[in-house]
Amino acid sequence: MLFSASTCAFYAADWEKDYRSSKSWPEDVKEVDEKTYIKFSQQPPFNKVLGEKNGLPTWGDMPPLTTAEADKANVSKREMLLSMAGGKINIWQAKLIMGRLSDDEKAKLSAWLDYIDALEAMDTSETGSINWPDLPVA
Repeated sequence: MLFSASTCAFYAADWEKDYRSSKSWPEDVKEVDEKTYIKFSQQPPFNKVLGEKNGLPTWGDMPPLTTAEADKANVSKREMLLSMAGGKINIWQAKLIMGRLSDDEKAKLSAWLDYIDALEAMDTSETGSINWPDLPVA
């Protein structure tokens, strides 16, 4: 296999003719051994991306999220937390309607409702580290 630093991609040497005919053959390819190819053609480790150093593949740090990507991730996380909290309180709400909720369960339900209120009040467009509300105790 061959690796191109300019495209940060692997190329099969056997396909060079096809790449050249389509004018997509990079001129900076370097041969890599099978072990290197296998290592760097796999899913990257957490928070890493395929990069290059001295023309050879390496794992580099994932670039920081753009503001739009961070906002989308924050909205997704909030929606997931709201869904989880909603599922947590369903049984307590049914018990409350039926008059079967104990005082201890009422306190827990109230804490989870406060948590939901805190999540809904959050500004997910903040940049940097967001202070997410703490999960209520069971």
